[in-house]
Amino acid sequence: MRNYKVEIGTLRVSDYQELRASTNWANIRDEVVKAALENDLFSICVFDNSRAIGIGRIIGDGAIYFYIQDVIVLPEYQGKGVGKLIMENIENYLIEKTSKNSFVGLMAAEGVGNFYKQFGYLKRPNSRPGMYKIIKK
Repeated sequence: MRNYKVEIGTLRVSDYQELRASTNWANIRDEVVKAALENDLFSICVFDNSRAIGIGRIIGDGAIYFYIQDVIVLPEYQGKGVGKLIMENIENYLIEKTSKNSFVGLMAAEGVGNFYKQFGYLKRPNSRPGMYKIIKK
């Protein structure tokens, strides 16, 4: 793995938007992204020189519930250890901030479940399905 630069803290809207654009996720207005990023419990951005190549966030209440969000690595950097670097930093934060019976959730894209399994994440059993709703305005 190359010697990437890691920044912990507030993500820049431009970096978030560029990485999000590399996925097939819906577009979100900059001002909405800015408000969301300001409320992160934890965030990480990985750079190759000055280019943002991967991000990850944790949101939640900071005590009981923690949700891993927006783990994104640019396609040309996937499989090169960037995602693992992001998750190792996320896991270090969780070790420090969680307590007994804290819940850590994430929604993984299809086909990447095994990536998260190496960090101890399990697929929810069919008897405990998750649900979601997306607001369309």
